[in-house]
Amino acid sequence: MPRLLACTLALSAAALPAAAETLEVSTTVGFESRYLFRGVQFAETSFQPSINLGYGNFYGTAWLNLPIGDDDLVVTPGGEELDLVVGYSAPISELVSFDVGLTYYTFPDLASGFFDLYEEDGDGMGANTLEPFFGLSFDIPLSPSIYVYHDFMFDTTTFQANGSYSIPLAEKTSFDLGGYIGYVIDDTGGTDYVYGTASADISYAISDNGSFYAGVRYGGSDLPGGSVIDDSIAGTTKSSAVWWGLGFSASF
Repeated sequence: MPRLLACTLALSAAALPAAAETLEVSTTVGFESRYLFRGVQFAETSFQPSINLGYGNFYGTAWLNLPIGDDDLVVTPGGEELDLVVGYSAPISELVSFDVGLTYYTFPDLASGFFDLYEEDGDGMGANTLEPFFGLSFDIPLSPSIYVYHDFMFDTTTFQANGSYSIPLAEKTSFDLGGYIGYVIDDTGGTDYVYGTASADISYAISDNGSFYAGVRYGGSDLPGGSVIDDSIAGTTKSSAVWWGLGFSASF
């Protein structure tokens, strides 16, 4: 199955948009030496551009994973991926906000049409899946949030907790820490598992609206047999790995 996964996507949940009734646009152009989603590696070196739109409390995101080279195809076919997210987020109180939305995962290099959905009984025409989500974010130290996702095609339910912390190093430089831990429940009786990722980045603001970042990540899962590529030629896997990433983010 192409995705017992993001990015988040990854990217799966978008950042809370501003409440002003104006169209806000931001973009990120990233490069990662591995692409893992929910502890499962789907590609090795990858280019990851995204664009985010916000209008009032509504938002939309398009995120693309483009593998660089063909090594990832040995272990994880379907590394090329386009995720589309729409959602609505709003404050409940001064400290709590909610976020609700829908992610559509598509896999262009699996020969699926854009509207071809996967079905576990074999009647589906493609690999694409739909996943609604709901989350709560808290405006307290470490910026914690909790989310629940349900993939209707694979019939899996995922719970994930996130956190982040930024340490100013200089006027334009910060040390940014982030991490999440999650639990995937296979409602069809398959393997349930725990996954997680931690990241550390140095960010440098080149302007009020743009910044570069670079750093390291560590992540994986407790899936039997491993879920991270160890040797793509031999087709072997392991439970976790360290990788690096860098990119540029800007808002308009």
